[in-house]
Amino acid sequence: MNRQYPVSDEALIEAIKKGDENAAAWLYHRHVDRVHRICYRIVLDTSQVQDCVQEVWLKVFRNINQFQCSKSFAAWLNSVSANTAIDYYRKWVKHKNHIDSNEVRALVTDENPGEQKLDGAVIQQRIREAMEKVSVNQRTAFILRYFEEMPIAEIAETLGCTEGAVRTHIRRSLLALRAKLAGKLNQ
Repeated sequence: MNRQYPVSDEALIEAIKKGDENAAAWLYHRHVDRVHRICYRIVLDTSQVQDCVQEVWLKVFRNINQFQCSKSFAAWLNSVSANTAIDYYRKWVKHKNHIDSNEVRALVTDENPGEQKLDGAVIQQRIREAMEKVSVNQRTAFILRYFEEMPIAEIAETLGCTEGAVRTHIRRSLLALRAKLAGKLNQ
């Protein structure tokens, strides 16, 4: 739902604190796409993302009374989302099978595969494989910087490290991704 609501996040949060369930629904719909993107890009498994997103929203609504409206809700939500996804990844996703070879075969044997669709799917798969090879902190820093366009300082606060460490994580993830993609895309 991309519709804009007539009130600020702060007003919605104050209404939620007073027990307004409609305000909670509005806040959820306003930000659920962002939470989903962050969780997907860290967890990298579509079958696990929805559980991770639900875990984020449970944490948000359980802790909404602790949120201080003097701070940015979006920054706090990004932090909760990233940290929850990192924990989720470490706990549940380490031993999963990320790429189902049957899905790739289905794309190749489709009667009307459309060359660009296939190429895009193969490239997406290779990017996902490359992202799996970098550490979760490197992947998270990369995602928050380039997909969520967060400033380095906010990423450092989210990850609980220095800005220099964030820059190092981003640089290492870029180098690893370039190396993986250069080798695989030229084959």
